[in-house]
Amino acid sequence: MSAEIVKFDPVVVGEGYRFDPDEIVRGALGQPFVKNAILGELENGEVWVSGNSNAGETLVLMELAKRVIVPSD
Repeated sequence: MSAEIVKFDPVVVGEGYRFDPDEIVRGALGQPFVKNAILGELENGEVWVSGNSNAGETLVLMELAKRVIVPSD
């Protein structure tokens, strides 16, 4: 099974646009992740977080992801 990975680019996507969250999760199924974290905001504003690592590893993963989402170059 292969999945198409869609790289998030806020300039291309545009403010206020949302991908279907189920499609994003389906794209992740079967990938050979070593660590993962799923972050989301529910309709009521509550933050939902789940992952397979401890808190420290998840924070490091989030920091690495920030560098991909908001490049400093």
